Amino acid sequence: MNATFYSIGDLAEILKLHPKTILRFIHEGKIRAQKIGRSWRISQEALKEYSHAELAVPARAAEPVDFGSIGARMRVSAVIEIDEQNSEEASRLSNTLMAALNCKDPSWGNSRFDWFYYPETKKAKYVLYGTPVFIGEIMVMFSRLAGGQGGAS
Repeated sequence: MNATFYSIGDLAEILKLHPKTILRFIHEGKIRAQKIGRSWRISQEALKEYSHAELAVPARAAEPVDFGSIGARMRVSAVIEIDEQNSEEASRLSNTLMAALNCKDPSWGNSRFDWFYYPETKKAKYVLYGTPVFIGEIMVMFSRLAGGQGGAS
């Protein structure tokens, strides 16, 4: 039985792609090919596998993804901007945040915040960094300060 092989130029015409794209796909492993001498040859079977990827290639068993440790690796940041009339108001809110951090729940992990007051625009910015639990709790606190429900009590 004679197998049919295609050159990069042949495949470029068949697939209506640039020859350099075909070559890149070969290097990336998207198209199986053999190098014969100085030129690449692609079998008809390899063309079918590429053309009908999910139908021609048998499904491989996927490696199970372990999301169990993602919480230990994840950090979240948030920026809260508030219109403040003066730096004293911004400082009071900063002190409230600092008190929350000083008596923080251990589930908050390594967390911190920075704050800045911009007198020219009369805005305070609070930059939070930490675990999703920490950011969530601080967001609930800000929501309650703003008069919203902020979640269950």
